[in-house]
Amino acid sequence: MEAFVPRKGNKKKEGERRRPRLLACALVAVFLASAAALYVGRSHVIRWEGQLRSALLDNPYFSVQEIKVKGGGKVGGSEIVAMAGMSRGMNIWKIDPASIERRVAKHPWVRRVLVRRELPRRVVIEVEEREAKGIVVLGKLYYVDTDGFVFKEVEEGENTDFPLLTGLQQADLASQAYATRQKIREALKLGDLMAGSSLALSEIHFPPKGGVILYPMVYPVALYMGWGDWQGKLQRLNRVLEMWRGRESRLAALDLSFRDQVVARLKKVQGLKG
Repeated sequence: MEAFVPRKGNKKKEGERRRPRLLACALVAVFLASAAALYVGRSHVIRWEGQLRSALLDNPYFSVQEIKVKGGGKVGGSEIVAMAGMSRGMNIWKIDPASIERRVAKHPWVRRVLVRRELPRRVVIEVEEREAKGIVVLGKLYYVDTDGFVFKEVEEGENTDFPLLTGLQQADLASQAYATRQKIREALKLGDLMAGSSLALSEIHFPPKGGVILYPMVYPVALYMGWGDWQGKLQRLNRVLEMWRGRESRLAALDLSFRDQVVARLKKVQGLKG
């Protein structure tokens, strides 16, 4: 009969084989314990966040007591507050500045709007209004601002003491294309250069072939300006008008669209009936 006698080296090898398994089990146990701790900790964090949020949103300390509107002139402060949908007593943390800005910006006179919270109880609405610089004539009358943007119909009782802009097309204004706005803006700059003088404008006309034709309020003369070099053309215009001082009624038009010269067009003189 053979007897099986284990050798001394076998115990050592079995111990070495058990070591990786024990290490793996230990790592799994550590991982599970960490995951459990994180889960418990996360639940505490979530619960704490909820409590903090509830405390901020429901605490009367953060109820709005003052709504300040800055920059409103044509648009009243109460109208802006109504558009914003705000009232005293609202929780300041429940106010969405971006949403309020979008609502207020829909008003035609509002160019830009910025809403900010001033903790703990104050909200400030800063409004930049549009500045009307002219009136576009297109079936109806429409205000145009310094950016060449046509922004609202002129209503009864509103100020109409602005140059009239004629000759523009409905399609151009409907798209508010950059090229159209740029053209209007440049023409208005020319109007600004002539404002406050005897050449202050009553009308700026955009003919189909391009350029602008100006009609001053005082001088009964059509001024064909072409496009660009406004300063140089106005200097030449003033020199020519000085030459025609006292005889302006004979002038039908002055054409300044040529370089370095002004072409005068005279009115036709009707023959005397005898």
